[in-house]
Amino acid sequence: MVATTEDGKTTLTKIDKTPTGKVKTLKDKEALKKEREEQYKNFRIAALKRRAKRMGLSEEQTNVKIKELAEQLAAPNNYDITIMFNPADFDMVKQALMNEDIAWKLLVSTYGFLEGDAEVLATLRTIVPKTVKIYPHVKRKPNVLPTQPPRARGAKKRTKAEKKALAAAAKKARKALNRQKGHNVKSEAKARLEKFMRDRKASSVARKAAKKASKKAVRTASGTTVPKMSVKRQVSLKKASTNVKKAA
Repeated sequence: MVATTEDGKTTLTKIDKTPTGKVKTLKDKEALKKEREEQYKNFRIAALKRRAKRMGLSEEQTNVKIKELAEQLAAPNNYDITIMFNPADFDMVKQALMNEDIAWKLLVSTYGFLEGDAEVLATLRTIVPKTVKIYPHVKRKPNVLPTQPPRARGAKKRTKAEKKALAAAAKKARKALNRQKGHNVKSEAKARLEKFMRDRKASSVARKAAKKASKKAVRTASGTTVPKMSVKRQVSLKKASTNVKKAA
């Protein structure tokens, strides 16, 4: 990094490359590895308990299977190992495997397949050139609980004509059901509409009757209702014409 002083001279400053984050030590990595292994063990045991419950096993039988599973998880893994390399390294890889008495299933000019445990895998990583790519795949261990056989299929399979006939019958039944549903919906809607019209008519009649009754009766100050008296229109004398006034 280049810095400039007050008098215009440039100076080189050393960059601090010390990591600022937390540095994981080998002890931390081992503790994290053990924690993950314990989590995986608990996960497998919980899954085994659920399966045992569905299969109807007793508590004693389930505990025996859990013990078998724990022993299986503690046992070392076996691997199917694939190696890939350049054709120029074929003789070197083959000679390294022969020197360590490591057998292979297949070995050709660019790749190979072999089996082995963790020790074989560690040895393989130390004897082959660094350009060789190693792909280990853990072999699946046998199930502790017996696997349930698949459901047996019907002995006789339906022919194409039988399948078409069944499909046509099912389609016809669906159409009939849909028509019945539509008819029921229309009937219910019609009944609701008729009820609404009846209620509306009754309400209108009631309002008209109440209005008519209110016109025929008046409420006094004491709260009693008396019939409304018909009032005749007052007849007023017409104003005399101006011509009549003048004549007078």
